[in-house]
Amino acid sequence: MFNRVATPDSRGPEPVKTLTPAQQQPIPQVKAPAPPLFGSPLQQSGPAIDAPTSVLGQDITIAGQQLVIKTKGSLLIAGHIQGDVHGESVTVGETGSVVGTITARTITVQGEVSGALKGTSVNLNATSRVDGDIVKQTLSIDEGAQFDGSVRRAKDAGEVTPDLN
Repeated sequence: MFNRVATPDSRGPEPVKTLTPAQQQPIPQVKAPAPPLFGSPLQQSGPAIDAPTSVLGQDITIAGQQLVIKTKGSLLIAGHIQGDVHGESVTVGETGSVVGTITARTITVQGEVSGALKGTSVNLNATSRVDGDIVKQTLSIDEGAQFDGSVRRAKDAGEVTPDLN
């Protein structure tokens, strides 16, 4: 036994109590979290992101002149955007499409992009279709990905840093 006094506790150890099966309570089962619907941009390499993922669903279309969407967290695009996107982590889901420039620390494309990709880490999955130039620090292209454009390494980190202000 522990006590706050420097002298040892004079009490002996407490007897162990055993429960009969009727007295035992069932242990509650803990369910595992459900997997993400469209893949998880948070599992990409790079800094951990504490903010929850914002989702633009399949039924959403956003279009406008000089449109810029900014997020300080991660964004999953399952719908259609005509404009530029800036964020910490941007994922274009299999049903998603973007016509415009995507600038983010981590960019994952599973759907369609017509425009430039500027990112610290750019990943083109097997289902992706990209028509535009890529400025990156690291790039991975899965077998089956469709890409038409040029690729070059960023001259400095500022070239691939999203404007989140």
